[in-house]
Amino acid sequence: MTATDPETPVVDDCWNRIGVWSRATPRCPRLEQVIHCHRCEVYAAAGRRLRDRPLPPDYRENWRQHYARPIPRRDAGRLTAVLVFRTGGEWLALPVGVVEEILDPVPVHGLPHRVPGVIQGLANIHGRLRPCASLAALLGIEPHAPAGPAAAKRRVYSRMVAVHREESRFVFVVDDIWGCHRHGAADLCEVPATLARSLARFTLGILPLDDKAVGRLDDGLLFHALEKKLA
Repeated sequence: MTATDPETPVVDDCWNRIGVWSRATPRCPRLEQVIHCHRCEVYAAAGRRLRDRPLPPDYRENWRQHYARPIPRRDAGRLTAVLVFRTGGEWLALPVGVVEEILDPVPVHGLPHRVPGVIQGLANIHGRLRPCASLAALLGIEPHAPAGPAAAKRRVYSRMVAVHREESRFVFVVDDIWGCHRHGAADLCEVPATLARSLARFTLGILPLDDKAVGRLDDGLLFHALEKKLA
């Protein structure tokens, strides 16, 4: 590629033309030895040239103005970090403070004389038995709802989430995990009237996130309901 700024060095981005980020043929013969462009000296040399180029004249002033701006009011308040995950066709979020661990699913052993419902049984988590709950059953979510076109573009794995609040400890299976996100109270929208009644009861608000409408769960109500089902 050719740079328009005379201070920017001209770099031949061969990794995009014939390297691992290209489908063109023939591919770069160096790949037979280095396997990946990241391990190639040509790629490393280009990175050093870009790193060592002179700074633009207005570089420091632009960043000074950026950091001199006042913090937006919505970001000045308290932010809450949440784990965003999907159960069935619903995206949900819980505070990361109640999340202990995310792990691969393990076998769930049914409880004697009890039909699996909200409490599915017991799971062995690091040598300790923990009640395994079904959020789909508790919140009235279809357990096998379609994941949507976005999930179809990437690999999706079921996971178990171990949670605790005070003395209450549970695990539950989720169909997909998006990751962690921080939000303020002003970011939550009202719960729509079309939301399932059982799910709306446990939802503090709707958090718009990319193309998702994430139900921000009330962890206090959730754990209270799970404890009642366990009794």
